[in-house]
This record gives sequence, C-alpha cells and structure tokens, in this order.
Amino acid sequence: MAMHELEGLDEVIAKLLATLPVETVLAALPTEQVLAALPPEQVLAALPPEQVLAAYTPEQRVAGLTPEQRLFLAPDEVLRLLPEDYVRSLPLDVQAKIRARLGSPPEDA
Repeated sequence: MAMHELEGLDEVIAKLLATLPVETVLAALPTEQVLAALPPEQVLAALPPEQVLAAYTPEQRVAGLTPEQRLFLAPDEVLRLLPEDYVRSLPLDVQAKIRARLGSPPEDA
C-alpha cells in the first residue's frame, strides 16, 4: 500500500503542519507557489514603492496618465518655463496645483 493511500494520512499531515512555525512551512514551498496563493494587492503592499517601481521602465510608470497629470512629473524649473497662455488652457484644478507648487498666486478668472 502506498503512503498516499493510507486512510487519514491527510488529517495527520494537516495536524503536523499546524504544529510547525509558518516560516518552516513556507520555506519548504517554492516562492512562486507562495506568491500565487496571495492576492497581488497583498504582495505589493509588502514591498516598498521604490522596489515595485524599479521593475518598470519610465514609460510603463506613466502609462495611463493624462498629459495634464504628466505635467506634475516635471521639475519646478520646467513648470516655470511653461507659457502663461498654456497654463491658462489647462483644467482649473491642474492650474491650481501648478500655481501652488510654484508659489504663484491664483489667476483671476
């Protein structure tokens, strides 16, 4: 009779595993299997943002951002070079954030 055919073996193994420290059980499993058992949000939450972002190219990091949102990635020196007409053409909330960042007074409408 093979080991896996023994009646009650699963229960005995489960009881044995329950007595072991979690670290010991996890160390016996391949990393891929452990990570596959967790929701992606939980895995990402355990990592510092810098480590997560390091896996992506700059283009991938900004994918999905609107052109207005991408403006916030520019350094203040670049934002100061934007023509006032262009800044006024942006949505009001974007204008307000740019002006706040640069310490400029809000434009009167």
